[in-house]
Formats: sequence, structure tokens, C-alpha cells
Amino acid sequence: MIYLISRDTQYSPNSEARDEAIFKTVALALTLQGEPLVAIDENRLPADFSGADLVLSMARSRTAQTTLAEAEAAGTTIWNSPSVLLRNSRAEIGKWLNESGFGAPFLHNVADPAVIARSLGFPLWIKRSDSTAKTAGDVRFIADEAQLRSALADFAAAGIKDFIVSAHLEGDLVKFYGVEGTPFFSHTYPTRENGFSKFGLEQHNGAPAEYSFSVSALKTTADAAARHFGMPIYGGDAIIRPDGRFFLIDFNDWPSFGSCTQAAAEAIATRALHFLRPGA
Repeated sequence: MIYLISRDTQYSPNSEARDEAIFKTVALALTLQGEPLVAIDENRLPADFSGADLVLSMARSRTAQTTLAEAEAAGTTIWNSPSVLLRNSRAEIGKWLNESGFGAPFLHNVADPAVIARSLGFPLWIKRSDSTAKTAGDVRFIADEAQLRSALADFAAAGIKDFIVSAHLEGDLVKFYGVEGTPFFSHTYPTRENGFSKFGLEQHNGAPAEYSFSVSALKTTADAAARHFGMPIYGGDAIIRPDGRFFLIDFNDWPSFGSCTQAAAEAIATRALHFLRPGA
């Protein structure tokens, strides 16, 4: 039996329909394979998960993830791992990416504008580190010191104490989507005409020059991050430099997938069935 947990709409800013689509498409893909399935709202989690052979969770609230982490600790297999999601912030992910040679320079919880400017220069980004962005104000492009001071003041006023400030990297912005352990991997250029944008921030990288790069190398790197962070169902953003080098600037738990929803759902179902029916 698979439990499939939906995402509350407050964690799907401007992506409610897209998140609903991947949820329903995964459910259909599993049902067509004859796998018993229970669909559950993240705000109505059961007290007992002993009937689940596998839990596929899109949940984002801390309450839901805490409940799921308790079930995981008791032996339930859950993708993506709630205990990892509770533990790993943007700062932790950024640290690992930098240590692996694929991240952007950043500072964690540094609120001195002079130190930030001296270390990273402008432009740069400020992002809350403790959760996925729910509003446009949680992730901001900063062009100069005045904007930086304003953003730091806004974060302080909102009680946001856990944040990162990262360097802005020039190059092609690529959004990527994958399911670790399967061949599935897709990438798009969001700044192309009609490209999807959650908050409109992608415009700061401009129209893509479509620099040549190794898609297989990007998948290999993203899959390695997925294994390290216990997030087999993932998405993220990368910057492609003119020489083909790439840097991951964001790595996310279970994205909306968008135009590759069908292929992603089939990959998620395939991975789940291989887990439940090894050797089949």
C-alpha cells in the first residue's frame, strides 16, 4: 500500500494547479500499475502509518513533516525524507554544493551590509533559509546597498533570523527536474518567451544564450545531491557559464514539474514500483 500525501496550497504560491497536476498524475500512474493507493491531505495525516509500504509525500508544513519524521523513525519508508527536510536548510544545501564545487558563494546569517558587500559584491540575492519561499519577499534580488539594507530590515521586522545572502552568477538560468535512480531528467530555460515563473525573479538572468553544457553531468551532480539529502524526487536551478561549467543555485524537494509532469509522474511511479517489487 502506498500513501500519497498532497501539499497544502499555501506552500504552492502561484503553482497550485501545477502541484495538483503532479499529485493526480502520480496517483493515476500508480493506479494504472495496479498498486493500492491512499491519497491523504497533509493537514489530515493519520496517527498510524503501519499500513503503508511506502509514503510519497509532497507535504511542506513543519507539523506534517514532524509527524512523518516520527513515522520514518518507526520504520516507514518516506520519499522525500521528512527528517532530512526538517534538518536541511538552504544554508546546509548551499554548504554541501560549495564543498562539492558546484555552488555559489554565500554568507549565512550575516546582517552587516558592509561585510556582505565586501564579501560578495553586487548584485546578490537574499533568501530565507529556514523554509521554502511562500511569498516573493522571501527571495529578493539585491542590486545595491540601499536595497540590501531595506531587505535586511524587512527580514528583521518579519522575524526572519535564518537567511542566506548569495552571489548573483551571470549566465544561462536553467531549471532542472529529476527522479534519482531513474533515467528521467528534464531541463528548461525559464526566461524564454512564455516560460513559467513563480515570482518573476528569473528575469534577472535575461534571455538565455544557450551555452553548450553536459546535461548528463548536470544530472549526475543533481542525482548526487538527491542521494546526499535524501530527496530522490527533486528540482532546482543552475547557472550555465559561457565555458559550459554549471553551478547549482537552488535544490528543492518535490517540485511542481510543469511541462514534464507526465514523464516525471511515470518516473516516480517506476521508482516506487521497483522499491515495492524488487526484481519484478
